[in-house]
Amino acid sequence: MSTSWGNGSAAVESLLRQAQEQQRRLAEFQQQRAELRVTGESPDGLVRVTVDGDMKVGGIDLNARAMRLDSYTLAESLQAAIDAAYAAFAERQQELMTDMLGGSDLVRRAQAGNLTPEDWFRQFGVDLTDPTRGLRR
Repeated sequence: MSTSWGNGSAAVESLLRQAQEQQRRLAEFQQQRAELRVTGESPDGLVRVTVDGDMKVGGIDLNARAMRLDSYTLAESLQAAIDAAYAAFAERQQELMTDMLGGSDLVRRAQAGNLTPEDWFRQFGVDLTDPTRGLRR
């Protein structure tokens, strides 16, 4: 059996380049997520809440009319705005992840916990079950 180390070296270099690209894409995703700011609004339009990249409420805007509400109704409006902001954050984060992974099917599988490392690398033409892949010709 003859092995061409030159071809194997090229395969390793290709795999390394792919891994570096994924690392770059992940870093970009993390940066975009950190900079993310989304706003949610209560159905009555009296309360707006902003959530930042750490998923912390970073701002609450109350319409002057909200101050006329009883405490229970104001609390409901505030909770609705917070829920809307978190839903918008989750949606935007999923969009960013879809862009990073290059396909919504991968995102759905990753979120469901059904994405294996083998499946991830297979999208790049790498078969992790074959340790001699690219070393033989």
